[in-house]
Amino acid sequence: MFRNLINSLRENKYLIKNMIIRDIKQRYTGSALGIIWFFLQPLATILIYTFVFSFVLKSKLGPEYGGLSFSIWLICGLVPWMYFNEVIVRGTNALIDNASLIKKTIFNTKWTVFSYLLSGMFSFFVFILIVFILFIFFQVPLSWNLVFLPLYIIVLSMFMFGISLLLSSLNVYLRDINQFLSVFLNVWFYLTPIVYPINIIPEKFRFYLEINPLYHFIQNFRNIMLSTGDFNISSFLYMLTFSIISLVMGLKVFNKLKDGFADVL
Repeated sequence: MFRNLINSLRENKYLIKNMIIRDIKQRYTGSALGIIWFFLQPLATILIYTFVFSFVLKSKLGPEYGGLSFSIWLICGLVPWMYFNEVIVRGTNALIDNASLIKKTIFNTKWTVFSYLLSGMFSFFVFILIVFILFIFFQVPLSWNLVFLPLYIIVLSMFMFGISLLLSSLNVYLRDINQFLSVFLNVWFYLTPIVYPINIIPEKFRFYLEINPLYHFIQNFRNIMLSTGDFNISSFLYMLTFSIISLVMGLKVFNKLKDGFADVL
């Protein structure tokens, strides 16, 4: 299955490239600021959350974080979440957004979903760069764990691609998926220690947060960027397991339903 996926990716690389360019152009055509919105919207989200939790609620980290700025810690949790949220929301609508193309052209439709993943990855890289700039400003030392960042991005992207394939294929037949998703993602956001450290949760309840795969994706990104802990092999294997399960399920459901896409769309 994975070998066929990689071979298909190689065969369709020019198609995917054109889809990404087309997607970016369509999103910002006609707006005065154009592609600047690509960076402005997520940046505004970061600033709002930072202002609310750092300056209004005056949230602080405990001494176990070694005096780390709460704002930096918060941003390093928001960046992977925004990548995840953008890819899942837009990926779920990928087939519907490209209905005219799917009905008129014969091509492997899964790469429509994948192009949205790569589009989101571009903004993810931009915000990683912004984080590094903030590190210089706040004099945050770089971690040797950064060598694991490419591997982390691959595993996270596998996880998101699988979920997007699953939801986008179901969304063609059940349009309520899109309505349910916005509510579910809001709940998932607050059930994941992104804007609060897990140590404020009573220990007997932490297990329920730790079985959440996104907890491990957020925590490992912080460990990689901030040296808040060593690279945790068991946590990484947990991430990898969910990524493989997600991708296998997404591909199976997508391949089972794809023959009817053109008729239903």
